[in-house]
Order: sequence, then C-alpha cells, then structure tokens
Amino acid sequence: MMENEAWQNILQAFMKERNGLRPVDQKKLLRKPLQLPLTSELWYLKESINHGSEANDLMPQGLLKGGSKQRNTPLSEISQPLPANASWKKISLCRGRKKEKEYTQGWTVTGEPLCKLCQKPCKGKLSKTPEYFEDLFCEMACFQEYRVKTSQGSLREELFKMEHGVCVACKLDCHELVNYIRPLRYVARGREHVEKVAPNLARSKKLLDKLINYPREGNAWHADHIIPVYRGGGECNLDNMRTLCVACHSDVTKAQSKERRLRNKRGKDRVRDILKGLKLGSSREHNSKEQDDIETRNKEDEDDLLMIDVPGSDYSRATDTVTVSNQENQDEAE
Repeated sequence: MMENEAWQNILQAFMKERNGLRPVDQKKLLRKPLQLPLTSELWYLKESINHGSEANDLMPQGLLKGGSKQRNTPLSEISQPLPANASWKKISLCRGRKKEKEYTQGWTVTGEPLCKLCQKPCKGKLSKTPEYFEDLFCEMACFQEYRVKTSQGSLREELFKMEHGVCVACKLDCHELVNYIRPLRYVARGREHVEKVAPNLARSKKLLDKLINYPREGNAWHADHIIPVYRGGGECNLDNMRTLCVACHSDVTKAQSKERRLRNKRGKDRVRDILKGLKLGSSREHNSKEQDDIETRNKEDEDDLLMIDVPGSDYSRATDTVTVSNQENQDEAE
C-alpha cells in the first residue's frame, strides 16, 4: 500500500483534512467508516443525529432544539420527563460513615433507580447504593453531558481535554505559555517571553499584566461560544465551544458588542417608525373625518341656496303659509 503512489496521495489528503478539523470534530469521526471529503461525513453525521431515533437523543449536539439565550441549563429542566410509573426521591451518596450531599433521582414503583438525565434504568453495581455522583447515571456519556450542560467549569475542563488550551484563531499554545511563565522568578523575563511568542496579547497592557502577575489558565485562554449566547448559542455541548486566547477572545467580544449595539439601534428605529406610522395614520384619519364634516356642511349650505321661493310651489307653500299667517296677525293687532 505504501509503495502505491495513488494510495499515498489519498492517505496524505486524508491526514491533511483530518488535521485541519477541530478536535471535537475529529472525535466524532472515531471508529466510523470514512471517505473524503470529511466535511461531508460530518454533515451526514449531524443530520443523522438531529433527525435520528430516540437512541440518538442523547448523542452530542451543538445546540438544544430552538437555541437558548442562557448559558447553563437549569437543573429543573435538564432531565427528561419522568415516566408515569416513577417518582422523585432524595438520594444521599454514602462513602464510609459520612453521608454526602442529597440529590434528586427518579425511582420506579418497583424500586429501580433511573438515570438523572435520560430517565432510563441504571444497571450499575452501585446504582441502588451510590457512592459517587456518576453512579446516579446509566452511563458515563449521560454523566459527562449533564456536567457540561450545568457547569461552566466542567465545560471548560472537557474543552481543554480536546483542544489542550491551543487558540483556534492564532494557534497560540496558551497552556505551554502558562507553564513557562509560572516558575519564573522575575516578571520582566515573563513579559519578554509573552512579547516574543504572543505579540497580539502583549499589545493589551491590561491582559498582559494580569497574565504575568497571575499566570494561570483562566488568564491565558477562554472557552468561547461559536454561536454567541445572545443569538441562541446557550445551553450547548462542546460542538459550539472553541478555545480562544484572551487577546482573540477580547477582539471577538468587541465585535459582538458592536453587532449587538447595531441590532438594538435597528430595533429601536423600527419601533420608532411603527409608532410614527401609527400616529400619522391616526392624524390622517382625524383630518379625514374633519374634512368629511366640512364637506357635509358645505353641501347643506349649497342645498339651502338652491331652495328658491316659487309662488304656488309645493316647496314654498309652507313658507307662504307662515308669511300669510304673520301678516294676518299684524293686521289684527293694528
């Protein structure tokens, strides 16, 4: 195979495309039959997850259905609906003699514990006498998804396992940078090193001073939402997360803040235009009504002008009668 030039070209193309994928996407393709291009394989995998059967409901997805504008899933909403033959029960983790914190878990009427996430039966050896929090789940996949969706710290931890603290934008190895700065005795040496390997970060005095004085992972890289939370990217799995150094994350945050300001301004302008249109329409309706009243009065005046007294006419008879009656009254008075 290695002597065949055609196979070598295919293998090189495969490795080049695979290495260009994000670690989270590389993990999705493990133990699956693949063919080039890998982007198509990822698309088909995504479609099968989103439109799959109930067995695929708990497979990793980027966003919850419909998106969300909150970062973490509330504990009251993360679990699947409880089956009809089950009820909630308080469970304490027992390790030795000391009782740990109490947790809520579904149990069937027959005394069978259910997974805290998917509500399927737990078959583990410690499912009925749990010692650790993960014993409350049917499998480790449910436990990891629960942690990722309810804890930013767990989300960051899982992201680090996959991307190892390397910025996806500028390729800066933030983990290695922190490990280099941390043992240094002199701040100046750390500053020089950062200016050398991360000039973009060094341009921000605030970010640089924070990293040099407190060299830890949280001051070197952040877990960033690819689809921002304000656009429905909250309550997500690792598919919607990426590693960004603090400098790149700052640039992204500024761009998103500008976008939000523009969106808010457009929204206010639309509301102002709608209110202005309603006010103008009301004013036009009022003016139209006044104009109709004026035209009605003018028409009545014109009708009065058209009424001419004609002797012997039925239209003037009533007037003539009144005139004659008034004249007779005057004669009698005299």
